[in-house]
Amino acid sequence: MEFRSSVVMAYVLYFCKIVQRDSPIEVNNTKAQKLLYCCYGAVLAATDERLTDEHPRKWPYGPVFPRTFNDIKKGRLTVEMAQQFERDCPPESLQLINQTITVFGRYTASQLSSWSHRAGSPWDKADALAALDDREIRLFFAKLLDIIRHGGTDV
Repeated sequence: MEFRSSVVMAYVLYFCKIVQRDSPIEVNNTKAQKLLYCCYGAVLAATDERLTDEHPRKWPYGPVFPRTFNDIKKGRLTVEMAQQFERDCPPESLQLINQTITVFGRYTASQLSSWSHRAGSPWDKADALAALDDREIRLFFAKLLDIIRHGGTDV
């Protein structure tokens, strides 16, 4: 099911600003990276399939998808990319992604960065600038799936 990471990021931003029009989720590049990471982890835990073709990497402020980081800065993400992802993504995965963005979107970029740095997290276990281990991500997010699916507030 792997999608280009930039296409999924376009959807994350689209969901935050357009789909949630009545109560938009404030997002900057740092928060967008954490939301994509959470979607990646939730889908990996639920389906045992990677959501994106790019692995999150250990950067100082938490997990980052470098290609998407650059694409946001250069304004390369479009509504059309987001809408295409919405059409192509399996409905169960899209629902989980929407739930994940809604749950984690309640937190600030700083809170999500701190959360991603917790002792024992996949970010904590990775070497600097290295890709985070999918097995660690899957195990970490497997514990959060019930919270995500039921709209919990304590992650």
